[in-house]
Amino acid sequence: MSKKEKRLSLLINMAIIVLGLLALYLIREVFGNAISLFMSAFIAIVLPFSIALFISYLMAPVFKLLEKRMRVKYRVINIVIVFSGTAILMVLFLRFAGTLIYEQAVAFIENDWPNVVRFIDDFFEESPYFGSVYNWIQENVRITESDKITLDLLSIFQSITTVIITVVLIPVFLFFILYERTKIYENIMIVFPKKVRGHAIELTKRANRVVEEYFNGRFITMFVMAIFFTIIFFILGFKERSILFGFMLGFFDIIPYVGPFIAIILPVLYSLTNTDTLMFGQFAPLAILIINIVGQMIQNNVAQPLIMGRETKIHPLLILSAFVFFTYLFGIVGLILAIPITGTIKTSIIYLKELYNEKIQLNQEELKKIREEEA
Repeated sequence: MSKKEKRLSLLINMAIIVLGLLALYLIREVFGNAISLFMSAFIAIVLPFSIALFISYLMAPVFKLLEKRMRVKYRVINIVIVFSGTAILMVLFLRFAGTLIYEQAVAFIENDWPNVVRFIDDFFEESPYFGSVYNWIQENVRITESDKITLDLLSIFQSITTVIITVVLIPVFLFFILYERTKIYENIMIVFPKKVRGHAIELTKRANRVVEEYFNGRFITMFVMAIFFTIIFFILGFKERSILFGFMLGFFDIIPYVGPFIAIILPVLYSLTNTDTLMFGQFAPLAILIINIVGQMIQNNVAQPLIMGRETKIHPLLILSAFVFFTYLFGIVGLILAIPITGTIKTSIIYLKELYNEKIQLNQEELKKIREEEA
């Protein structure tokens, strides 16, 4: 291809891209409201389905144990057993751990948070570098009583309706995912042409393994991190606040790399106002940060690969990009499914590379002919 043809091809491709972006912009301007309503309806259905899918993967090991090891034939009985066990565990958690965490959160807001605010005010007022900036923020960024808060009753009604629909649909979706999972899988495979059906089955198996490893592994790591940091905080002298801060670090671990450092903010602020009662004294905040960094390094480099496997090992930059992209696109649904989707895409690319390598490699007959000619 000559340089002139290359330039022409480049211009044509650029024109196609520009026209495509322009078409998307026009569609958004003309059908913006319709698209917004469609996305709201889409998320209203996908959100309970995603949560049900997440719960089904957590239930999968117990479900498989009942089917294969204990040989309970009737799937409905297995579902009833799993549902009953899950409900009992949730009630026990809310009755004991949930109540304790709630009480500690209320106590922290009422007793400790004013001390934290007072410490921050004193720090900025006494600091020659940050004092002027802090004063400017207080003067210019302020919410007064004259500021009016408008309530959109339609939006509130839609939000309440979405919550109710989500709560009702989650157990319904969960039941059908567990009961009809084989039929659902078969019906999806029928859609593919016979020529590519084998590849579709293999890709689906790999994707299912990635998603199962991720959800189960993430749940285990969240539980382990919550227990680990609860013990660490108790040793450091946080006493009853250890459960609250440990639960926060475990819960926010659902967001890899970033979540734990968001959750550590409150424990660090708390330690700044209680240096007399904590281990390491005035160095307690630094100790907490170091322990958090070491814990995350052990989790990300040792525990997580062992629990989740290599298929879900994705570069941190790609993980953060996936979280931002899918959360912006689908909201909380994107937050839940960002890593499984990314892992599935990665697995698909690896499988396509394997097919390509097999295609370009010489088979046994070709090698035999080459060796015969050389002989």
